[in-house]
Amino acid sequence: MKKVMMTVLVAVLFTAAVAVGPAWSQGKANFSLNLGVQTNIYSGSSFDTAWFTLDARVGFGLGKSFEISPELMYAVDDSFEFDYGWLYPGVLVNYKSGAFFVGAGVVLPIAFGGGESDTLGPSPKINLGYKFGKLMLTGYFVILTDTGIDFFDYNHAGVTIGYRF
Repeated sequence: MKKVMMTVLVAVLFTAAVAVGPAWSQGKANFSLNLGVQTNIYSGSSFDTAWFTLDARVGFGLGKSFEISPELMYAVDDSFEFDYGWLYPGVLVNYKSGAFFVGAGVVLPIAFGGGESDTLGPSPKINLGYKFGKLMLTGYFVILTDTGIDFFDYNHAGVTIGYRF
């Protein structure tokens, strides 16, 4: 299962890089690869796990101040055994003001491990960041939703640093 998920992740990242190539040459999109760490913020138990993340984002301008950003993030537990992980495909809309940006959107968290996977409901994601040169620092908060889960009961928060191509 872990080899399949890693193969899918690599294929999606490669496809995204190839697909945005023509847009780069026209100055219409930007692509970034980001590394980070996230933790849990659960009702009754918080900050007791660390998950390392890798994500790819593509930003397409919507006028001067807005951008739509499809993304794919993969999170693995701190053991790096790839037995358990999270996959977050999603899309956000960001407001840009100078080097700062803030946005919101939706992701579809997919938890997997032990040979099984579970897809949660579409979940809100909020991000805030700063771009300096080719580097980008982003903080985010994901509110996990599903049947039987109350709003703000299960959340993930994290920070990433990335390189914009």
